[in-house]
Amino acid sequence: MLRNYLKMAWKVLGRRKFFTFVSLFGISFTMTAMLIAVAVADHALAPSYPETRLDRMLVLDNMNMFGERSSWHSGPGFKLVDRYARDLPGVERMSVYTGSSNASSFQAGRKLVFRIRHTDAEFWRVMEFAFVEGGPYTEGDDRNANRVAVIGEGARRRLFGAEPALGRWVDLDGVQFRVIGVVRDAPLYRMHSSSDLWLPIRTNQDAGFFDRLMGGCEAAFLLEPGADKEQTRAAFRERLTRVEFDDPKRFHTIDGVPMTQLELFASFGSEPGKTAPRLAVLLCLLAMLAFMALPAINLVNINLSRIYERAAEIGVRKAFGAAGRDLVLQFAVENVVLSLIGGAIGLLAAVVLLKSAALLPSDLALEFHVSWRIFAATLLLAIVFGLLSGVWPAWKMSRQHPVLALRGGAS
Repeated sequence: MLRNYLKMAWKVLGRRKFFTFVSLFGISFTMTAMLIAVAVADHALAPSYPETRLDRMLVLDNMNMFGERSSWHSGPGFKLVDRYARDLPGVERMSVYTGSSNASSFQAGRKLVFRIRHTDAEFWRVMEFAFVEGGPYTEGDDRNANRVAVIGEGARRRLFGAEPALGRWVDLDGVQFRVIGVVRDAPLYRMHSSSDLWLPIRTNQDAGFFDRLMGGCEAAFLLEPGADKEQTRAAFRERLTRVEFDDPKRFHTIDGVPMTQLELFASFGSEPGKTAPRLAVLLCLLAMLAFMALPAINLVNINLSRIYERAAEIGVRKAFGAAGRDLVLQFAVENVVLSLIGGAIGLLAAVVLLKSAALLPSDLALEFHVSWRIFAATLLLAIVFGLLSGVWPAWKMSRQHPVLALRGGAS
């Protein structure tokens, strides 16, 4: 019997091609949009190259310093991190680094602009980069401000073509750096590690960089396995109460805590240390459900029209003894088939679009993958919505008297 229902469902879907197209478009578009959105969010928030240990990493990149009449909101300064953030309880390793900035290089009469990031030597132990040439700079290189550099594969292609880069020199804003390592490019959305070139932090030439309490730096803390991050945060808060301010009359309090990647996302636009990750996740889930409700409502309306116009068919089947549950099962199978076809189209479209990210400029290093868990959950919801939108009107029509159904009426 199920085989006959599947054959009938296929024939019915081909009968009213416009209604079928609208339904398939709604389901497949929703599936595609959900899979792409989740793929982007998953790769921004979940551990992946080179930030492979985000599950036990805290990042300090948001501080607030204020006084009676002044306030300063920015990332921490090198002086603050160097004096007050080292050797916190539960921390296995800590790295200090700058955000990404631009520097220019002239090669064969061409001006090339690169993203650069200054880091300490611990950066290469906190992050897990894949070296294709050479290796990272050492603590000695950083301490002595040696002009060495690690570059990405995309920067190597722009600078040296297909030739090896190890030992060659790069001019950055008039300063020469010797390449000692080449790494696989970090994806652009890896905000704490992505760059084209990485330089020892002691080579930073910004005036007053090493004497600032605020601005210019970030710090990443790799926690020990099983460490309590709240204990780490409490110890850092206690140290902030002992900060010596350069201008106590203007500033007297400083606030901020290291946060997880999800907490950083949830705290966007709010005060340092104020996070609501559960609320952010809840809002995202509600937004996803609301987005899925749009095609679901559309599918309900289309199914109502489809079923009511088939009232005469239902009347004939009832007149020949078809049970109400058989009619309901038939329409349920039709909607499940429709949802499965729409889901397959949506999955195919999402895979094609996500894979096409690899065709973008190689230095962006964009690489996304479909989340099969989200695909399964989204397809399940689509099937549930399809069942609900088909079963109720089918059940209602199945309860009508055969004579009224044959007249094409509905009550």
